[in-house]
Amino acid sequence: MTKIIELRPKKNLLNNKFEKYQFSSEIVPITKQIDLSKHVKHKEPSSDQDSWLEAKLFAFHNHLFKNPYDSSCWFWDEDYQVWQLKEDGTLNQIKTTQPSFVNDSCKFNPTIAFADDNIVVLSRGDTTVEIIMINFESKSLVIQNVEPGVLLDARYVKEKNLLIISMYTIVTIDGKKHSKLVLLSYKFKNTANLSDGIEIYQKQELAMKGPIEYVFIEPNGEYINLLSQDPAKFTYDSLKSIQNKDSNEVNKSNDIKIPKYSWSQDEESLTVWVKIPQKYKGNKPKVKVSATEISVVIEDEILINGEVPFRLDYDLATWNCENDTLKLELMKQETGQMWNELIKNDTDGECLPNDALASEIHSRLAHLCSDQQSNSSDQPAIGFNSEQLEECDLEGGENTLQRINLTNHTTTHLTILTSHNRILFTHKLKTCQVLCVRYNHDGCVWESIDKGAEWELVHKNIFPGFGYVEASKTNKKFCISPCNCSYVAIIEHKKHGFLYEKPQQNALIAKQKIIDLGVDSTAIMGAIATDNFIILLTQDKLYKLNVS
Repeated sequence: MTKIIELRPKKNLLNNKFEKYQFSSEIVPITKQIDLSKHVKHKEPSSDQDSWLEAKLFAFHNHLFKNPYDSSCWFWDEDYQVWQLKEDGTLNQIKTTQPSFVNDSCKFNPTIAFADDNIVVLSRGDTTVEIIMINFESKSLVIQNVEPGVLLDARYVKEKNLLIISMYTIVTIDGKKHSKLVLLSYKFKNTANLSDGIEIYQKQELAMKGPIEYVFIEPNGEYINLLSQDPAKFTYDSLKSIQNKDSNEVNKSNDIKIPKYSWSQDEESLTVWVKIPQKYKGNKPKVKVSATEISVVIEDEILINGEVPFRLDYDLATWNCENDTLKLELMKQETGQMWNELIKNDTDGECLPNDALASEIHSRLAHLCSDQQSNSSDQPAIGFNSEQLEECDLEGGENTLQRINLTNHTTTHLTILTSHNRILFTHKLKTCQVLCVRYNHDGCVWESIDKGAEWELVHKNIFPGFGYVEASKTNKKFCISPCNCSYVAIIEHKKHGFLYEKPQQNALIAKQKIIDLGVDSTAIMGAIATDNFIILLTQDKLYKLNVS
């Protein structure tokens, strides 16, 4: 049975006193600039790669890859050569098996994934995958006939001699484009000398309609964490048959889902509309409201029943019937607390936007996004779009973070992320993943903890007000933060970026600094954050900026 994981921030980490990120005239200094001998490899979608999925995949591709095991950064040049920028600032070429390219047959941008401190996986975006063993004089193994895609993660499980590679590709099904996740598992022929060869052990495929945002293979190799817009379903497993739904269940899943109830909110109250079925017309429903639960029952049919996420002032609850609709007016016990759902883990309802609330919040928090030193300046804020809050907060769709058991094809844990708490940035550590999720107007940083069958997301850090700030940046391309969460940076498509220092606990103000590569710089194609430096990759240069 799937366990629903709720993201409940720790109150002691929240900073309700925070006012703004104050503009600082201080520019993040460029301490090193490296001219590249060859341009960075960058592919544009072909004429048949015209879907929204492919446009998103190409547009936000990060051409710079961080190795979580040694803090180095890797990238591909236009001749499909691989380069490593070490922590000390030296740039080294990595020895690879160079194929003969008469025509560029690669469908996707080349990618790199790090399986452990010794094994690096390379994909050129075609049917070839190369595995480099750093500790074996950078010897490599080449795997042919792989479905073209981009690498999302890789993991070597030494105890099982299992190398797992995850690749994201886009396929056409019944004339429509869909996302597909391919999991390839290999075993080395000789664990004492990995360069002796490798053989396929298992191939698995999962499909979904929307884009895949992130994949993390857990250290034991038994589970993956998948962030995608739609739940994933297994479609193929070379070692185990897939249990397909019967036709009636499939038909039901394709039906249009009509919400049982609708609800809206402001900072003090909630309004709920419940549709009364036609067969009960004229009958009065039984309504029960307590501090923690809501129940609406008519005859023997339950219309709403469950626990609310936060406490209600139930003595002030009122309700009345209007034609075939029951209308409930509920008061929040904690004023200002915005709810992500009406009933815990209930997907039968529909949240309606409150335009007046959005306008009020926008007016109240606009100063957080100001890139000016004071409100008295006549110069407009850089990159601020007055309509961004509505576009960000009120758009439809939601992401799901699934923890999937690769053996029995089940989703063991599930977190539903609505448009109100979307992902701001992610990064992979040696043994876990880090996710920054928007919570109200903050950016809450979560770290995954897995203990076999048990799994949870632990609230570790917070960037107060950053959720609103990030939504206001219309020209953003990358959002990055280092392992120590001392800052977070938004990198634009060209020349500029913004660095936001993490405020101290209960601080009212934190610094915002400007990143400026100069007028002669080309488009930014990659960005990585370390504890002391921001590394930016353009078409022809590498920049190292000091943030310590």
